[in-house]
Amino acid sequence: MTRYITALIAIFMLSLLPSHALGDKTKKKKLNVEVRPELPMPDARVPVVKPQAPHASVSEPGLLNIQASEVVYGEHTESQRGGIDVSHYQGQIDWNAVAHDGRALYAFCKATESTSLMDNTYQYNVREARRNGVPVGAYHFFSPKTSGAEQLQYFMDNVDVSQLDVVPMLDIEVRGKASLEEFHNQIRAWLKGFEKKYHFKPIIYASVNFYNKYLAGAFDDYMYMIAKYGEGCPSPQGPIPFVMWQYTANGRINGIKGAVDMSYFVDSFDLKDILIKNHR
Repeated sequence: MTRYITALIAIFMLSLLPSHALGDKTKKKKLNVEVRPELPMPDARVPVVKPQAPHASVSEPGLLNIQASEVVYGEHTESQRGGIDVSHYQGQIDWNAVAHDGRALYAFCKATESTSLMDNTYQYNVREARRNGVPVGAYHFFSPKTSGAEQLQYFMDNVDVSQLDVVPMLDIEVRGKASLEEFHNQIRAWLKGFEKKYHFKPIIYASVNFYNKYLAGAFDDYMYMIAKYGEGCPSPQGPIPFVMWQYTANGRINGIKGAVDMSYFVDSFDLKDILIKNHR
């Protein structure tokens, strides 16, 4: 009985102590940290990997004249001369091994996205690709949620075009909720601003379905890389200079661990048609 009374008194005395004396830790209010969502990446379907033959040697390129370039509409044919496009998803690339593989006639490296994302492998990829003799270009991933002019400014602030060999590319894959007219206006602001600054046109990248649905007829005087994974070269619905076909997102090449986007030139197009020096 005495022990019971003593225990009750102890409990009563403890209840009178302040909470911090009991070691009670109050829960801190959780900080509301904004997390920037990532835009969707290209079509995630696993494509059929099409074998690529060794490319032919390239002679000193001549001047490009898009109006005079022979473009075969309808059924396009791949030339078996191709390249790759890379980003931080490929990790640290061994560009010496890529160059000695012999199948990367060019490389597009992701530089920027929207107005706030710089790919952290861009500088390394450009420097090492060029050092090992792989002609390199940069691409910007377009966001429909942000001003096209502001996105271009972000690209120009982070990319030294004078250090590139290949014409830069605007990657358009996300439609957004704005009207089609406004969507086109923001794309046009990026493209026209680029032309005003550098005095030549960039390349546009889109999947064949995305081009046919949202871009056909709006930007037909630009060169295109068109994506379609699986068998059969795409046939975009428009009289565009369809220069490259991205035929897989699951390619394999020496120097890169894992999958990489790979593309071919189509019809009569070749490296000479995408080199910056031939557009000035």
